[in-house]
Amino acid sequence: MTLTTVGYGDVYPITVGGRIFTFFILMIGLGIVAIPTGIISSALTKSVDRKEED
Repeated sequence: MTLTTVGYGDVYPITVGGRIFTFFILMIGLGIVAIPTGIISSALTKSVDRKEED
């Protein structure tokens, strides 16, 4: 929500250009935060499972 709005969502892009720009910023934010988080948590889960088997 923070990547696509300012503050509490009371200011948001109205023009087509602003919405397209916001979409790209949202995708970049997801790529930087969400995807690496999934990869790291998956690796951590596998590591914990291996330790429990030993």
